[in-house]
Amino acid sequence: MKGPKELYFNIFNELIPFNKYIGLELVELSEGFAKATIKFKPELVGDSRIQAVHGGVISAAMDAVGGIAGITTLTSLEDKLVTVDMRVDYIRSARNTDLIIEARIVRSGNRIITTNMQVFTASENILVAEGRGVYHASRKKNE
Repeated sequence: MKGPKELYFNIFNELIPFNKYIGLELVELSEGFAKATIKFKPELVGDSRIQAVHGGVISAAMDAVGGIAGITTLTSLEDKLVTVDMRVDYIRSARNTDLIIEARIVRSGNRIITTNMQVFTASENILVAEGRGVYHASRKKNE
């Protein structure tokens, strides 16, 4: 059987249709940290006048990457993680650019995990958006 890290990469990159549709690809994963990328494509544009990536794509990517960072704290494949709340601050438009999405856990409790997420342009490493995700962890009880 694959180790958990390989399993998480496979689930995130291959088994979640939405991630595949928007081109969200997990590229780095360690305890409490996740990094993913999105390649620019015209189907992701929300403002065709300036070829800017839609804010919904950005926030969905932030949620997914924040969630996978949170998953690194789970101890069983039966554990679950769901989004409770998320806040996104859009700093500037992401015009005709690939994106880098990073998430770091700031607190991981028994039931609640909080992450900070940031989105950057891939070409110039300019901050596009930042936010915070709050996730509820249902952890399998050790018997």
